[in-house]
Amino acid sequence: MSEDPPISDSAPASSEGERRARASELLEEFLAHEHGERIALGDLVRILGDRAFGALVLLLAIPNVLPVPGLSTVTGLPIALVAAQMVFGRTQPWLPRRLAAASMEREGFLRVLRRAHPRMQWIEDRLLRERLPALTSPVAERFIGAAMVVLAGVLALPIVFGNQPPAFALALLALGLIEKDGAFIVAGLVAGVAAIAVVAAVVFGFAQGLLMLVGLATA
Repeated sequence: MSEDPPISDSAPASSEGERRARASELLEEFLAHEHGERIALGDLVRILGDRAFGALVLLLAIPNVLPVPGLSTVTGLPIALVAAQMVFGRTQPWLPRRLAAASMEREGFLRVLRRAHPRMQWIEDRLLRERLPALTSPVAERFIGAAMVVLAGVLALPIVFGNQPPAFALALLALGLIEKDGAFIVAGLVAGVAAIAVVAAVVFGFAQGLLMLVGLATA
């Protein structure tokens, strides 16, 4: 499901001897592509083609990690839809026409990807490698997709300071899928649980404060 096709000889080989595009290479290719004034979500799917759900989730999560204000809902909803397709075993991401037409300002989106690129290379060189294959198997990917649906739903909520934790967890899971690194899957799931706890605490605190204000106003 999240396999990438062979593209060159410089990156790690899979167990079948074929070579997958690395996350930094996917970023490089996307940055080198000719883009219009705005980048539609459908453009992301078209450019990436069938080269993994993980790649699409990563591109949509990165702007919320660094972050770019105002993109959480625009990116959270398509991540949820794409992740749901993972659960049902689709082999290529698909977006409905209306959602595919949603767009982001080009310069801001590309600028944050350029910032992410050297960090991605550093992570690849020092941390990522193929391991714990059971956690990146096709069956496991369905469970990972379910976790991504929940995290994307949290990401899409308009909560101040509530976007970065789930976006970070989604990025870890996406990297784990792209690189077949089960350790990153585990890290992403742990970060996801922590992200949900943080957001729940923020919502609870906001609700408590609102109730207190209402109580003072009606006293």
